Amino acid sequence: MPSSEQSELLATPCVTCREHHLKCDRSVPRCGRCVRAKRDCKLGFKFKPSKDQRWLKPPRTLIYIDETRDLSNGSATKDTSQYDVQVDESHSRDQSSSSASVTPPASSHSRRRDEARDQSAVTAQGQRPPRRHDVFENDRISAPEVHAHREPPPTRSADPYNMNDRSSPYLPPPRNAMSGNFPNVPNLPLKNRTEAILFRHYIQKLAICLDLCDPLRHFELVVPERAGGSHTLLNAIFAIAARHLSHTTDFDPLASNRYHDECLKYLIPMLDHTSTVSDENMFAATIILRMLEEMDVPTTGQDTYSHLLGIHAFVNVGDHHMIPGSLSAASFWVGLRQEIYIAVITQQPVKLSLEHYVVDRSFEATDDYTWSNRAIVLLADVLNFCFGGNPSTPSHWTALDEATVRWSTTRPPSFNPFFYRERTGSLAFPEVWHGSSCHVIGIQHHILAQLFLIQFDPSIPKVGTNRRAAVKQMTHRIENLVRELCGIGVCNQWTPPAMFTACMGIAMFGDQFGERPDQEALLDILRRTEADHARPTAAIQQQLLRAWGWVPEDDE
Repeated sequence: MPSSEQSELLATPCVTCREHHLKCDRSVPRCGRCVRAKRDCKLGFKFKPSKDQRWLKPPRTLIYIDETRDLSNGSATKDTSQYDVQVDESHSRDQSSSSASVTPPASSHSRRRDEARDQSAVTAQGQRPPRRHDVFENDRISAPEVHAHREPPPTRSADPYNMNDRSSPYLPPPRNAMSGNFPNVPNLPLKNRTEAILFRHYIQKLAICLDLCDPLRHFELVVPERAGGSHTLLNAIFAIAARHLSHTTDFDPLASNRYHDECLKYLIPMLDHTSTVSDENMFAATIILRMLEEMDVPTTGQDTYSHLLGIHAFVNVGDHHMIPGSLSAASFWVGLRQEIYIAVITQQPVKLSLEHYVVDRSFEATDDYTWSNRAIVLLADVLNFCFGGNPSTPSHWTALDEATVRWSTTRPPSFNPFFYRERTGSLAFPEVWHGSSCHVIGIQHHILAQLFLIQFDPSIPKVGTNRRAAVKQMTHRIENLVRELCGIGVCNQWTPPAMFTACMGIAMFGDQFGERPDQEALLDILRRTEADHARPTAAIQQQLLRAWGWVPEDDE
């Protein structure tokens, strides 16, 4: 008869058979299958707690955190649901007969996530709602980690430019918390060398155009990592890189279309689902495809704004998905700059919603990136004043003008160029050197806001003897600001959007330059921007040539 210890061993199949998914005869000391296969037979053990086992006593109140509800039902509800459960003290001792167990210690990743929210919680395992299996499995983002235990952000003042507003900025979570816990998937490393070249070109040459005011450089660092788990995001990277290379080199002009079509095959149906428009991977992919759409204008002959409408869908989903410091917030700022470009060129208001907590209109001390984003928001407000449907009032203009002055006087001194030289007789623009892209973009958008306010100044007489002098002074101020705007662009071409923004100013105010050397210098910026950076400027060039009288008005 086997001993009591052997009886326990006989009750459990050997480890070797379990690993090979074989039926074990549970013989001792070696099972029959292992003997016949000449394998080492490792006996399995069945542990049984002793009667005097001491169990940990859980707290009386357990907090259950459901992070999957929003994704499972596709609704935009509150961030998390918390349930307070009273635990019977007798349950703490009689654990051996219960199927429920206290959750093991949280992983290091979970601990970092909880520390990012400055709260701690004891969680217990409970029945979670089943995850919905979408058709687009590879493109579904994991549950947003920054939702749990997030306090609602403090409300801002109703006055967008309230000088007494002292609400503190919402601090972004650590990088680990916002990057997401994405598993290793077969998208990366790439096996096709051409696609690897496209991937590298996006990281080294194009991401800089998107990460201007993002200290965490999401589109350079996070998006390539996320592309490993999202086919749509990966194809968007391939599409934009292929399109840029086809415009600036002899790269295959049809390659981008294949990747673009692959994106649209999945992206367009997904925009109809609430859960999809909260997916920041898809948001980032739409931003990249909008950049491609801007490059395609010379080829298609028009801008359809298709992906701009997709951006609106992601932005309108609400604040609870646009956490400061997240990829969604970074995508929002890029989308706002893209929207401003369209608003300037078409002379229309900014249609993207600006009623989000990440939008900051205060003048409190903060980092340089936030100051740049404040200048961008200020320009959007100015454009809405100039081109909005509601009648503008002098008091509204005065408030915006005071805001531009306040931004200029309270911004950090780091926005000052590290080299500045006034233009000479042979140069059309001053030399202005900056060391950071956020300084370049912040100053340039602030200059554009001033330009539009000068152009729409209600104090300029519509008629009368004083109008001529007022218009002359206005033109002089506009010329000086446009020269500075272009000087920043020409001297900081290491960040291509400096040239893009200069082109916006030229498109709106270039017609006010009457001297031939100045006009040629403005045209040179437009031509270089299109040749070097694949940004469409041909239509702007033709408009200016007609305005300057270089070609007849009816000449196409």
